[in-house]
Amino acid sequence: MEPKADASGPSGAVASSIRERTIAENCLVVLLQGLQGEVTTVDLRDESTARGRVLNVDAFMNVRLEDVLYRDRRGRSARLQELFVTGRNVRYVHIPDHVDIMKTIQNQLARIHRVRNFGSEGGGRREFAKQTR
Repeated sequence: MEPKADASGPSGAVASSIRERTIAENCLVVLLQGLQGEVTTVDLRDESTARGRVLNVDAFMNVRLEDVLYRDRRGRSARLQELFVTGRNVRYVHIPDHVDIMKTIQNQLARIHRVRNFGSEGGGRREFAKQTR
């Protein structure tokens, strides 16, 4: 985990590469991606916690938070403007009580499929070419 100074990429964007979209739609990371804009707590492997608003989660569970209250394992707190946590360091992500888990997963999968099929009606480029025989 490390503080990050600049914000790159739009908030709420679907994963950009084909590989990331494929990984995301085949695991529960879509639930975490659906938490964008929500305030939540991320427990880290070193027994510290970070509570803040989720800016972005990629397919590898790397999490960007803003307005973070970081608490280390000894209980010392620090306010951070932004924090980047690598997926390898995430132990647990608290899902807020008001979030409907099934609806969030379905919405995120629909967003991934819209991106994947954006050229399906004659316009644009198709991500996967159809097999023609």
